[in-house]
Amino acid sequence: MEYKKRLFTINRKDIKVTIDLGFDGANLKLDGYDVGKMVSEIFGDSDYEYSITISSENLPKLYEINKVEIGNKKGLIKTLSVFLSDNKAYSLFHDYLKENEIEFTSYTYN
Repeated sequence: MEYKKRLFTINRKDIKVTIDLGFDGANLKLDGYDVGKMVSEIFGDSDYEYSITISSENLPKLYEINKVEIGNKKGLIKTLSVFLSDNKAYSLFHDYLKENEIEFTSYTYN
């Protein structure tokens, strides 16, 4: 991913969490990965992956509502990271996109 920002991280003995926001080519992507004993206790598997992708054709509205010039990838990530720098980034972003009627695809695996 280019123009990537680490939104959230935990690195403990029982769990490691990383959540990043960045551009994968022309698409904006939130990527998360949780691994460890605590994840195994919750999900029955030691790791949990999740992502949200907004394709390039759906990005103009996201730029507009965040008052960022279209194409300013760094500016968009910086603006979004203000409210997404949280362990609940996936849910926050999912709900935000739904509320603003911005199309996206999501993926979870455990």
